[in-house]
Amino acid sequence: MPIIEFVSGQGEGAPKSRLRRLGWFALIWALSTAAFIAFATVLRLFVPH
Repeated sequence: MPIIEFVSGQGEGAPKSRLRRLGWFALIWALSTAAFIAFATVLRLFVPH
C-alpha cells in the first residue's frame, strides 16, 4: 500500500526523519477519523429516530 510505504519510509519521496513519518501517520489518522465522524453525523441527520 502506498500510504504504508510512505509512512514506513520505503516509498519514493518518503521522508527519512522518524518524526516527520510519525507526523504523517498522525495526520492521516486524524483526517480519517474526522471523515468518519463527519459521515456518521450526516448519516444521523438523515436517519429518522
